[in-house]
Amino acid sequence: MNGVTQTILAGTPGRQGNCLQAAVATILNLPLDDVPHFVELDESWSEALAAFATRHGYATVWTDGYHPAPHLGLAFGPTIRDADIVHAIAVHGQDYWDPHPSRAGLTSVTTYVAWQPLAGLRAGDQ
Repeated sequence: MNGVTQTILAGTPGRQGNCLQAAVATILNLPLDDVPHFVELDESWSEALAAFATRHGYATVWTDGYHPAPHLGLAFGPTIRDADIVHAIAVHGQDYWDPHPSRAGLTSVTTYVAWQPLAGLRAGDQ
């Protein structure tokens, strides 16, 4: 997994951190600038994320942190830096990528978002 590092950190005046943007760029192997900064969009960031994933050939399936980690997707949760901020990291197989420059990871997982290839879902429907 080629990890993308976030460029906007939580606490930047007037901005939201872009960990989600960097985690999605990591999953799709895209440059950061080719991925929207979802949490700063006017629309619902979760709907924008799902629509973006669909345009790139994936369905998103949201589960809580008690489920197993997806093969490909996102994990959300608190970090050692701030238990009150929800941070996003990328998951690919057994690899996890924390886009924060510290690479500290999550202290726990509250939510997983599995990215499932649409082609595989369509083939399974037949």
